Amino acid sequence: MLDFRIATFLQLCESRSYTKAARILGITQPSVTQHIKYLQTQFGCKLFSYEGKTLCLTPEGEYLRRQAEAMTKTAERVKSDLRRMSRRQHSLQFGVPMELGSLTAADIVIGMQEQMPVSQQTGSSATLRRLLDSASIDVLLADKHETSSPQYVCIPVGKVPFGCYMSSALAAKNPTLRQLTGQHLFVREQGSADRTVLEELLEKRGLAISDFASVTESNDPAAIQAMAAAGKGIVFAYATGVAHPELTPVHIPELSAERPLVLLYLKERTAEKSIADFTEEFCIRWKPND
Repeated sequence: MLDFRIATFLQLCESRSYTKAARILGITQPSVTQHIKYLQTQFGCKLFSYEGKTLCLTPEGEYLRRQAEAMTKTAERVKSDLRRMSRRQHSLQFGVPMELGSLTAADIVIGMQEQMPVSQQTGSSATLRRLLDSASIDVLLADKHETSSPQYVCIPVGKVPFGCYMSSALAAKNPTLRQLTGQHLFVREQGSADRTVLEELLEKRGLAISDFASVTESNDPAAIQAMAAAGKGIVFAYATGVAHPELTPVHIPELSAERPLVLLYLKERTAEKSIADFTEEFCIRWKPND
C-alpha cells in the first residue's frame, strides 16, 4: 500500500549501509541510492548524512522513520481487516496460548458455534500477541500480567490455579521447596506465560530457574508433561493447561498461585459487536473447575 521506496528507506535506517540494504532487499546499490534521492526530492530535505564513515539519520530522516514505521503498521492492519471483511462470512479469530488450556477453550468455542462462527488458533503467547497486534486474530486469552499495554481492552475471565506437577510416585514423597530444587525441571521457552509466572514466583523467593539441579527447555507442553509424568522431573503449569492424565499436582505454597485470566482485544475495535458478543458469552461459559 505504501510507496515501495519507503521500504527501502526503512531498511537503510536499520542497516545503515547502502550495500547491505541492497543485498537484503534483493536490488542493486544504485537502486537504493535512487530511491533515497527520490524521497529527498519529494520531501524537500536531506534524510541521511555521514558522520565520518558512519551513515546517520538527519532530524528530518528520524521523523520520517517514526512516521513510516507507524504507517507501515497501519497499512498491514488495514490489509488484514480488508481481507477479513472480504470473506463471505466473518469467523471471529480467537487465540489461545497452549499453556492456558486450548482444550478447555475449544469446548467453549464448539458450544458457541450455533450462535456465532469462531475459529480458534493455538500457539505460543508471544506469537499470538503479535497476531493480535496486527489484527490477524480478534481476541486473545491471556494471563493478566500481559495487559500492561494501553492499546488493549481487558475483560476478566476468572482465576486458574498455577503450580507444580509431577509423577504420582514423586508426589507421594510430599517434597518441600528445598527438595524440589533438587529435581530436574522441565520448562517452556522464554516468553511463554507459564515460564513468566514461574520466574516471578521464584524471584520473590530469591530463586531462579538456574537454581534447579538441571533444566530442560522445550516449546512443546505435551512433551514436557509426558516426561514429568514418567518421573523424569517436574513441571509448572496452569491447571487448565495440564493434559496428561498421570500428572499429579503438589501444593508448594511458595510456588503456587491463583492466576487471573483475561480476554484481550485492541481498543480501536471496541465498537465491533461480534467481539463484544464473543467476550460476554465466553466469560459466561468459562467454568474450568466444574
